Amino acid sequence: MKNHELKVGILFSLTGTTSITEQGLHQASLLAIRHINENGGINGKTLVPIVEDVASDPYIAARKAEKLIISDQVTAIVGLYTSGCRKTVIPVLEKHNALLFYPTFYEGSEQHPNVIYCGSLPNQQLLDFIPWLIQNVGKSFYLIGSDYIYPLETNRHIRQLIQSNGGTVYGEKYVALGHQNFAKTLNEIQGMNPDVIFSTLVGDSGLSFYQQHEKYGLHQPIASTIVAEAEVAALHPYRALGHYSCFPYFSSIDSVSNRKFISEYKRAYGTDIISATTESAYNSVLLLAEALKKTETISTDSIRSALTGVSLDTPQGNVMFDSSTQHLWLNSRIGKVNKYGQFTIVWESGNPIIPIPFLAHNLSDSTLDFKPIDDTSHLNSKIMKYDPLLSKLKKSLATIPVPFGYFDEDGVLLEIFNSSLIPAHFHELKPGDNIYSASLNESGVGLALRKYSSSYEVTRVLKANNSPYGITIAGFPVVGNSGVRRGVLGVWISNKTPEFTELMLTSIRSIVHMCANMADIEEEQHTLSDVLHGVSSQLTKSLFAVKEGRVLFQNQTADELFKRKRDFVNSVLLELSSEQEEESAENIVRTLKREDSEDSYEVKVIHKNSIHFIYFKPLPRPMYRFSLKERQSLTTNDLIGLNELFLQTIEFARSAAKTKANVLLLGESGTGKEMFARAIHNESKRKDKPFVAINCASISKELINAELFGYEDGAFTGAKKGGNPGKFEIANGGTLFLDEIGDMPIDLQTTLLRVLQEKEVVRVGGYKPIPVDVRIIAATNKNLFQEIAYNGSFRSDLYYRLNVFTIELIPLRQRTEDIIELSHYYLQELSAELGQPRKYLSEEAAELLRTYNWPGNIRELNNVIERAFYLSEESPRITIAHLPQFMIHSSNALEADTQDLLVDSLPDMLIIEKSKQKNDEHKRQVYIQTLMNYKGNISKAAKQLGMSRTTLYRKLEEHNIQAKQFK
Repeated sequence: MKNHELKVGILFSLTGTTSITEQGLHQASLLAIRHINENGGINGKTLVPIVEDVASDPYIAARKAEKLIISDQVTAIVGLYTSGCRKTVIPVLEKHNALLFYPTFYEGSEQHPNVIYCGSLPNQQLLDFIPWLIQNVGKSFYLIGSDYIYPLETNRHIRQLIQSNGGTVYGEKYVALGHQNFAKTLNEIQGMNPDVIFSTLVGDSGLSFYQQHEKYGLHQPIASTIVAEAEVAALHPYRALGHYSCFPYFSSIDSVSNRKFISEYKRAYGTDIISATTESAYNSVLLLAEALKKTETISTDSIRSALTGVSLDTPQGNVMFDSSTQHLWLNSRIGKVNKYGQFTIVWESGNPIIPIPFLAHNLSDSTLDFKPIDDTSHLNSKIMKYDPLLSKLKKSLATIPVPFGYFDEDGVLLEIFNSSLIPAHFHELKPGDNIYSASLNESGVGLALRKYSSSYEVTRVLKANNSPYGITIAGFPVVGNSGVRRGVLGVWISNKTPEFTELMLTSIRSIVHMCANMADIEEEQHTLSDVLHGVSSQLTKSLFAVKEGRVLFQNQTADELFKRKRDFVNSVLLELSSEQEEESAENIVRTLKREDSEDSYEVKVIHKNSIHFIYFKPLPRPMYRFSLKERQSLTTNDLIGLNELFLQTIEFARSAAKTKANVLLLGESGTGKEMFARAIHNESKRKDKPFVAINCASISKELINAELFGYEDGAFTGAKKGGNPGKFEIANGGTLFLDEIGDMPIDLQTTLLRVLQEKEVVRVGGYKPIPVDVRIIAATNKNLFQEIAYNGSFRSDLYYRLNVFTIELIPLRQRTEDIIELSHYYLQELSAELGQPRKYLSEEAAELLRTYNWPGNIRELNNVIERAFYLSEESPRITIAHLPQFMIHSSNALEADTQDLLVDSLPDMLIIEKSKQKNDEHKRQVYIQTLMNYKGNISKAAKQLGMSRTTLYRKLEEHNIQAKQFK
């Protein structure tokens, strides 16, 4: 890390189901960093944001968090939205003692030393919201939420608050994340006719519910602690008029600091749609900055200590850090959606509200959720469900001489171990009882069940009638590495010997965690097995899983193929599995063609963990393959490559196709930006509308205005009668691809920005606005940050308008494993086009292609292969003699003895023989340098060289190189 810089991790979902909300949080974080730097930074040091996309996936979040901590060495992380992501990242924070500033409202019941909670708690959103709704809207409620941590826990608080304030819950429904069809639920609500619908639906599901609620004409208002300004704006053309939300912040707050915040945000991002979580993300960065200003070191302990006593003047008003809970004192406001898409504030707290993480302990009735089970069959079904886990716990705890009771997540006692040792005071307990019992309600078991702790035991000492020392009753949440809770294990230990008590608690903690981990693993194995059988049954391809020549698994389609072509299938399986086993145990993916006398098949082989997954896909005869020249129907499935970064880029493109957002493609010339643009268009909802491309660098400054916006009759000399539409009008309803956007004249950028904002064009020489609905995909090979900062040749506001979804295409030199695959494709395409036999690359030619730098990227490779194809004439092989001279000079595959290399008429073998010694020495140096770069790591070196581990070992042996000397 540079001495004058402090890195900050910015970790949000820029893609995925929750990206509609998290984009704003991401932008606000960057805006806060910019404001801090403009005001002198942190004691003279500049804050540098390191941005990562978690794609609405908790497991990606954990990986990206570890990358930020280890590789980027950030001072702290600001980010995450869903509770699933937060809970998955916490073990990473623990492992590296790193700090997360979490800006989102959440379900509470958590206080982790590595998390600074900057969003609102249930008590700051619900304790006033629910009573206000009952008094001002109605007493009957229908609860609907996503089947997810935050909605489930929040609705538990809501149920208790409704009942304790004299209200009634008519019905309750939970749906999977991303669920879209609410017809059945809305019909049920219509029949029940509650006064209020309370929604804790997350992401796209929430938007769909609001839209369908309005479409169905339901009169009940929706109340929410999730839907804010960003979601209301995304509902267009539906308006959410009259619905309620409760947050610390609304953009309609009339204060000097808020007006300034909105103005700055709009100037940066072209929108004044700001939600409470957006403001919270902004405040999170300011809070971190205040701590960094107060401490001389950037350790987690120092930052946490420096936060004590910090208060901030924020757009929502004054907020304060509470060091006892690591949460913020926040304001509370209730808003009602008005006709302008804003929230009219109908109630506000006036002062910040104390954070209470464990709200359950402050409600009037903490037992409302707990009911005993009288139905024996119901109890037996619960016991059967947990039987594998119970067996593990009983067996593992058998040698510990204390009594145990296992309670499921509903608080039901399923089994007692060592019941004879339970103190007489608790002998009334029996399977089927619940924690509602007075004797355990406030014990460690009761507190653990109420989520007082999500992963650590909770202990309470209670006095027993026959024990002068008291009894420690501990509740151990049964949680493995997955973070999934499977109930609570209760334990009763006499306090007669404190050392014994502590020893027992330590031992039990380890055993419970171990058993929970084993249950996690078994459940994952069962799930994977179910997934394998379920998914494979839907495959149209025939799948065989082969290990050591034995078929371990085959799907239904494979069964049918085997019955029809037993000998053919057996021969292919034997050939491919044997061939792969000789190469490497690393992951290998190959796609090839096999055929018998009747049919032709594309066969894909994946070699992973000593198992070969072999797919057969029937092909029409003769085999025709998609041509990249036929771009009208090109999709991401037609883009060729196996490089991991390239495949990630394709996934980004597929995600972009599902959105309405503008896309910015970055990459060197020749990396295929236009093909990506066409693929995104062809996979989007606009695929049946025009795709119009224009190269901003190839049209003169005088004509580009007319090209884009059209012109009226008489606008200039030579104009057609009746005028002419521009590219925007032609692309109406579809996609406009602006290639080389970085070369667009600065004055035209202003006009383009206005068109993007107003969604209408005015022709050159005209005055009448023409409405247009166009999605922009822009591309450039320039560094727009430099153009904005140093050259002043590109507008920052246009950049942010275009830079909604950025995809960076990697150069061909970083995709060495794809060079040969692309070359084979071009040769196959040319052979099919001209009706000639397919040509192949010689080993020497292939190596030269791999080692060349490819400044012109894929476009240059295509040209080189086409030239070589024609120069080879009747020869079935492409050799070094057919490749351009400049490649031979610039690559170091052969030394610059050009007299040997320019004799095009000499046979291939003669050229290879004359250069063999020089070539071998160069190869040896290449292998040595690559091993040095990767410190002797064979896997990484082989990947860089575009060969398998086994091939590299063979090459090293041939050149007398010992890999271990580089470690």
